[in-house]
Amino acid sequence: MNKFIEEIEEQPEALKRALLFYCSEEGKKSLKVVSDLWKSGKYDKILFTGMGSSYFISQAAAIFTSEANVPALAVNAGELLHSQSPAWAKETLLIAISQSGESYEVIELLKKQSCSLLTVIGITNEPDSSLAAMATHTLLCRAGKEEMTSTKSFITTYLVVYLLAELMKGNEADDRNLEEIMNEVERQLTERDAYLSRSLTFLRGHHFVQVIGRGATFATAAQTALMFMEATKTPASALLGGEFRHGPLEMVDSTFICIIYAHSQSGVYKQMLKLVADILIFKGRVIWVSDVDSGIHSPDLMEIHIRCGNSNLFAIPAIIPVQLMVNAWAGEKNLVPGSFTHGAKVTTIE
Repeated sequence: MNKFIEEIEEQPEALKRALLFYCSEEGKKSLKVVSDLWKSGKYDKILFTGMGSSYFISQAAAIFTSEANVPALAVNAGELLHSQSPAWAKETLLIAISQSGESYEVIELLKKQSCSLLTVIGITNEPDSSLAAMATHTLLCRAGKEEMTSTKSFITTYLVVYLLAELMKGNEADDRNLEEIMNEVERQLTERDAYLSRSLTFLRGHHFVQVIGRGATFATAAQTALMFMEATKTPASALLGGEFRHGPLEMVDSTFICIIYAHSQSGVYKQMLKLVADILIFKGRVIWVSDVDSGIHSPDLMEIHIRCGNSNLFAIPAIIPVQLMVNAWAGEKNLVPGSFTHGAKVTTIE
């Protein structure tokens, strides 16, 4: 067993650890500090930033927070560092996400002189990191030690931003939804044999993987593409469903394969379902990850069903079967999944 699959299988425990903390009085108080900062009236917007998977989660966080009628946006930390500094001012509540707490662009951003005027919330997995030391207040992900491509830290960081947004909406965390998510993560790991072999059959012969999602679930789509590139050295791309129709649809033929994430309550389910049908018409292959059956029958369509009633939490269990695919696909290519040959897990240069 390799380290990547070990960390994949540790996710139920990591999720439980994070959830238990943020359901405790200490955890609730930690989230409330951030919520109260916004409610103080000192800020005109919340700006989320990060790099890699932390930036993908920043985008989901901005969507969640906007649902609470809070002006929120996400900007890549590298772009914010060099090109978009007007996006922030002392009236900005900056929420910087870095699972390691050491991402180069995030730390350089916080070193900027103007940043001393800002209130900075750090979301990280590492309590002794630079981000935790530099932030005004820190929310810890509680994922435990992670050495390979992000798995545990991705789902726990996503959970933290979801819980924060729910508090800003005035909602207590729904224990039923959260328990459902924990159970589904465990089920996907336990029942992997139901889809893993067929997914490898689908992937064989393909040298590029397109991943498509919309809304908060795009964080999982982007993380999926990153995992294929990072852990299996396979070229991959993540696109929003609407963007895929604006040109990239033209590359679909019998050599094309994509993974599409869509939740039935997302508001764009019909559009995503139509996209599946069109890709199949053009002879492409689709791995469909959803909470409901597509109703489409085709030998070029593989469906993975996720038991999840909450569209905003869907991203967490939905990524589990694809993590397992990535691990198995790396094995097919005689690679050690999640190992780094040209870089490292923590990027400390630009």
